[in-house]
Amino acid sequence: MKVSDSQIEYSRELHRWGVDKLRLAEPPEELLYGLISKLNELELQIGLASICIRTPHPQLEMLVLRWRPLSVDEVPTESSNSILGHQTSVREDGVQDLYPLAHGHTDEQMWQQSPFFKALEYGERIRIGLNPPPDPAPFPIIEDLVSRGMSDYLVFPIDSGPMVSIALSLSSLREGGFPQGFIDALEEFLPVLSLSLAYKVERVQFRQVLSAYIGREPASLVLAGQIRRGDLVSRQAALGFADLRGFTAASTRLSSDELLTRISTFFEEVYLAIFKAGGEIIKFMGDGVLFIVADSGDPALTCDRALRAVRQLTESIDAHNQNQPKYPLRFGCGLHFGEFLYGNIGSPARLDFTVIGPAVNLTSRLETLTDTTGEPCLISSRFAELTTHATRVVGEFDLKGIPGPQLVAAPDFDAAKDS
Repeated sequence: MKVSDSQIEYSRELHRWGVDKLRLAEPPEELLYGLISKLNELELQIGLASICIRTPHPQLEMLVLRWRPLSVDEVPTESSNSILGHQTSVREDGVQDLYPLAHGHTDEQMWQQSPFFKALEYGERIRIGLNPPPDPAPFPIIEDLVSRGMSDYLVFPIDSGPMVSIALSLSSLREGGFPQGFIDALEEFLPVLSLSLAYKVERVQFRQVLSAYIGREPASLVLAGQIRRGDLVSRQAALGFADLRGFTAASTRLSSDELLTRISTFFEEVYLAIFKAGGEIIKFMGDGVLFIVADSGDPALTCDRALRAVRQLTESIDAHNQNQPKYPLRFGCGLHFGEFLYGNIGSPARLDFTVIGPAVNLTSRLETLTDTTGEPCLISSRFAELTTHATRVVGEFDLKGIPGPQLVAAPDFDAAKDS
């Protein structure tokens, strides 16, 4: 079969870009940016691009990255209930949205009606011309692409090994769509592209899995080289400790499955509340959770974010108890704002990334005190001074390991703080 001059030129440019050693030096965040920049350099006028990654992960079923020009709106995602947050990076060469999707997403109608489903489940390569629009539209996303003025749409699986599945989609604004010479060159280029993508996806996968076990910021620090024992940094943050009440008593009357469901529900509600506040879970400790909301230069705002997380946790636990009144969940929480050490401690053979210091100890003692005071949440005097939320004094208490009596307060979520 005769190879066209345009295919030869596209193939030459794609391979030159694909085998450049800079591909190995690019961070995972360049997964789409680099490729789209090259395709637009070839005047293909990419209007939208997405990459779908199915990867082994204890919390996520897949990750979806979407690239769009600065002038283009985000693709609607309201039809999915599995999205666990949304991260966006904005640069001169476009916007990249990252969507982590929870397990169960592949059971949703949105997924089963997606071209990515066809590409990943059946290995299908899809090309749909959009001008004129197909009638009927074979996938729901086609109507959105047509409304954005796209002329052509490609979806194809990427060979990436037995444990990871990758599919890439490209939409063009170019009049006449993708040239056939480019389509042919792209087919030939896919093995080279798979090496670059698989390498970056492996790094994304490693970061996501590591984050699931030690937290997002600790994972970033470890990957950046903070890996030696005693490698600690000083940080300021709102620290919190939340503990599930009655867990020991419940363990004597509930089955193992019921007990696991109980503590898993609590941990999930804590995670959702802390995540939405921009915080980080540092450690699960038995039936408790140690978390931080890092300070970025505004301690009052940081404390407010931590209290918003506790309020949301309280509301979600209340809602759960209304639906499950037989075994209600109760918890206590302590909050403090202060300085602590953050990093690696342990033995030469076993390290743990954690937080240590007097501020951590005070936070833990405040949580313990909630059981005797009957208050669901107690805060230190320092935290109470900083937050703009209303608080009330509970009293002075001697706390184990903390020098001198401590003035302890509680948040008053139903009152407005005097200005």
